[in-house]
Amino acid sequence: MNRNTLDIVRRVLLTSRMAVGMGASIVAAGALRAHAQIPGAPILQNAWATPGLVGALNFGGGSDGSVYAAAASWSPASGRFQLSGGGGGQTRSGKGSRGVYGVRVAIPFGAAQGSFGFAAFAGLGGGSGGTSAFPDSISSTTEVPIGVGIGWRHAIGANHGLSVYGTPAYVLFSGGSKNGSLFRGSLGSDVGITPSLGATVGVEFGGTRPRGYGGPSGTIFGLGVSYAFGRR
Repeated sequence: MNRNTLDIVRRVLLTSRMAVGMGASIVAAGALRAHAQIPGAPILQNAWATPGLVGALNFGGGSDGSVYAAAASWSPASGRFQLSGGGGGQTRSGKGSRGVYGVRVAIPFGAAQGSFGFAAFAGLGGGSGGTSAFPDSISSTTEVPIGVGIGWRHAIGANHGLSVYGTPAYVLFSGGSKNGSLFRGSLGSDVGITPSLGATVGVEFGGTRPRGYGGPSGTIFGLGVSYAFGRR
């Protein structure tokens, strides 16, 4: 090869490496959090799914009490849908504690490498009953959120990123002694610390229910740390 040809090859290789790095950072800016509908934690749904298996430790809290939970999600290599589930313990102010669980399915739309996106989702969450600390109206309440996640993400370097998103949702409550529904909204942010490690912070607000009926009676805050298993 002459010198001009070698220069062209070097430029092509450099451009390819930059494109690969940008792709990795865009993925890191996406959703590393395992989203599951667990009562007492904010309803947060990013607009993208991380392919493979992701595990997370989450904390949620507000005026009603707090919840500690572990969650996991799985998405195929295409990232066209995401299945999530989790469980933990919830402590409500003045009413003792109980076990809680949640499951969710989300379907992202838009370009996998795009900066803007949205996803539709539906979930199911509830908790154990049969304790004096939780009367029937609370312990039997089931939550069913249906909504969308609308997000924006930005690459930071080759392997890091930041995404912010909003999650408007219509939440149905059934069981116990009082059925009902609420409109709730959440704002969240996912940070890709490494290609595998992520952190989440979020807040949920909107319609409320009396504490005796179960469901949110105020603003809920949440924190999470997640890890994507497998080579990234």
